[in-house]
Amino acid sequence: MKKIIALAVASAFVAPAVMAEAVIYGSLRPHVEYSKITDNSTNDLTKTRLVDDVSRIGFKGTDKLDNGLQLFWQVENRIHIGAPNSTSGFNSRDSFVGVRGNFGEVSVGKISDLTDDFVGILPGLDYWNGANASAYIFATHGDTARLPNAALYSSPVFFGGLQAKALYDFGKKTTTANYQGYQGELTYSTKLFKVGGVYKQNNDTANNGDSGTATLGAENYYKSYILGANITPVDGFDISVMWDRKKTRTAGVEARQDAWAVGASYLTGKHGIGVQYAKMGDIKNGSGTSSSDTGAYALVAQYKYSLSKQTTAIAAIGRTRNDNNAAFSMHSDSLATIGNGAKITTISAGVRTDF
Repeated sequence: MKKIIALAVASAFVAPAVMAEAVIYGSLRPHVEYSKITDNSTNDLTKTRLVDDVSRIGFKGTDKLDNGLQLFWQVENRIHIGAPNSTSGFNSRDSFVGVRGNFGEVSVGKISDLTDDFVGILPGLDYWNGANASAYIFATHGDTARLPNAALYSSPVFFGGLQAKALYDFGKKTTTANYQGYQGELTYSTKLFKVGGVYKQNNDTANNGDSGTATLGAENYYKSYILGANITPVDGFDISVMWDRKKTRTAGVEARQDAWAVGASYLTGKHGIGVQYAKMGDIKNGSGTSSSDTGAYALVAQYKYSLSKQTTAIAAIGRTRNDNNAAFSMHSDSLATIGNGAKITTISAGVRTDF
């Protein structure tokens, strides 16, 4: 009897050792932000608020399969440090299951589109302060949807730095429209430079978004073209440039708008500084005729200081200036109602700690 009990106790300790391990990770990013907004009317606004810079907690793991394959998975959740009126939720960020091998990786689930992924090859345009000061978000019109019903393929790296990615958005179907989308990304990276591009198309909608937020319409479309490059002349110093074009068709009416951005960052020791500039051109119709005063520009400066291996203090200032018939913001969260001709100044300071 004692032997049976001993074996049972031993097995209780041995069994977990042969199971796949799960990793808990996350990032906490509270900031205090001051904002001033003025527009063509009398709707001036000054506000100071506690904002959360996309804090999250997640779980991920792997499992070794037969034939040299590996299963991987992730469940990531949005949390808010402050911002009490904001909603969070389980499975609210990228959450997927995939398989990797010599062929690359295939995953299915809730996946961010490739526009969001592309900023990874542009360190000079990276946004240390997340959603609240970003020339990249401004120039791409905030085109960073999280798709709840998608499949992603990532190829192996070829020829010392070439990689391809392809994403399919299954979308949704109604009696009048069949919304679905597809995307492709091609990049080439070396220690000295990185170049690449992203193409995105959503059918039967003129909106960027996912199956829950897209406004459907038969024969409508939303297209995005992005090209970018980065050069690293010395370690820690990056210069990035990008160009973006958005094309839409709504009820038979076509429109397009171009934007570009340039940024530079320098990291040395515990310090990092960065500056970015982005310009939005006027909207043009299908025949190329411009709508006057529909552009804007944005300017960003940011600084970070490493307090430890996992904790960083960050400060940023951003300025957006719209033309008389435009209402853009570099924020991806809800700052306020932005009127035509708005001028927006934001100053923020906070901390980021990763675990």
